[in-house]
Amino acid sequence: MPRYRYLLILSLLLVWQANAEDISITGRVVDKPCTIDVDTESKLVNLGTVMFTRLRNAGSGSNWVDFELLLEDCSRSTVSVTASFSGEANIDDITAFKNQGSAKNVALQISNTDHSVIYGDGSQKIVTITTDTHKAIFPLSARIISPLGNGSGGSFRSVVNVDFTYQ
Repeated sequence: MPRYRYLLILSLLLVWQANAEDISITGRVVDKPCTIDVDTESKLVNLGTVMFTRLRNAGSGSNWVDFELLLEDCSRSTVSVTASFSGEANIDDITAFKNQGSAKNVALQISNTDHSVIYGDGSQKIVTITTDTHKAIFPLSARIISPLGNGSGGSFRSVVNVDFTYQ
């Protein structure tokens, strides 16, 4: 009978040792992202009516129309926001976005407001968060261009997706 008790105690020790393994638990703590302004969520930029005669020459374009993308309520730990632009590039000018309307030989061009930087598919723009308002404002401009000239009349519609990354 003493042997039986010894085996029982030994069995209990083995079970206890098997359950004493270390467990590794990992995770990530992040701060809340900025809030995208309601007008920015589904931004509609009206480029107005353009006479196709303004789009006859290669590289010609309509007047620039300024607009903003606005992010609000950014956390105090968020320093900057990167906007990444994506969409179907124009076949004749890959820095412009394809027109999905009926007008021919025209495309959408997006730039900063002084028109020194053009944002096409895959481009990025970084903006610093304003510390007193906790906002990120992306001032941009858009226009219709005719990369090769001979722009024709018709409807104009282009879609650009913007993804925001917080730093």
